Amino acid sequence: MRGSLRTVCPLFFLLLATAAWGQVYRPSGTAAAETTYILGVHPYTNPQSMLEDYDPVVRYLESKNPGARFQIEASKDYPDYEAKLAARRFHFSLPNPYQTVLSLEHGYRVIAKMTPDENFRGLIVARADSGLKTPRDLNGKTVCFPSATAVAATMLPLLYLHQQGVDMKSLKIRHVGSQDSSILNAYAGDAVACGSTVRFFGSWAKKDGDKAREMKILWRTDSLPHNGFVARDDVDKALASRVAQSLAAMDKDPALDQAQFKKDQQHFELANDDTYRPMRNFLRDYDRAIGLPATMRPLGER
Repeated sequence: MRGSLRTVCPLFFLLLATAAWGQVYRPSGTAAAETTYILGVHPYTNPQSMLEDYDPVVRYLESKNPGARFQIEASKDYPDYEAKLAARRFHFSLPNPYQTVLSLEHGYRVIAKMTPDENFRGLIVARADSGLKTPRDLNGKTVCFPSATAVAATMLPLLYLHQQGVDMKSLKIRHVGSQDSSILNAYAGDAVACGSTVRFFGSWAKKDGDKAREMKILWRTDSLPHNGFVARDDVDKALASRVAQSLAAMDKDPALDQAQFKKDQQHFELANDDTYRPMRNFLRDYDRAIGLPATMRPLGER
């Protein structure tokens, strides 16, 4: 019995010591919790395409900002997106230039913008066999655009047509919801011409070359500052700065597969609120010449 006790006791104390050792040295901390940030992107195309376009951007931001998770949120249309901006739904957002200026009135600030501005210009596109020679040939014709508030694809082309002497009252304007629909309406002959943008039309032409060969860019507008990237004012400033720096570095990162960006969504540069003063001037000129859409309004100076 004593022999058994001699054998058991050391084992018993070894187990106690092991248990105590485990209690003392067992990691007591927890892994850093992820914080989810909602990223709203203006509805320049259908939600599925937009989510696919910006998934590589989001994954890159997460790789450069450990502990931050970015969730893309689509909106059904421009009014829905702008209502979310007004409600401060997004932590970060990628609005068009008008919506960028609008966001400043709801507590957002500009931290970056898409580039180059050369790409943020409108196009007026028609079938190659349309017979259109000058903008005034559009008088009395049906022309389609994605949305009344789409700056590059609608507003810039309309101001251009006004400046070229088109009778705007005779123009039959149709808003068809997206740039895809706008181009396809013109392709099918349901409209004699359509509004689009440099970047979107170029991407569409690569994707659908057969149809693109039957289309022709008739006229190009002047450019404006490209889409802004804004942060809500209660987002940690250090994080917002890191996000801006990450965006600006994305197209220069040699470790990143640039081919995954199907519509050149990787090009950004640092920016601030003052970058969008030309947009304010454009809104003023547009309002005087054509009149801002009912859902838009002149924006106060900041």
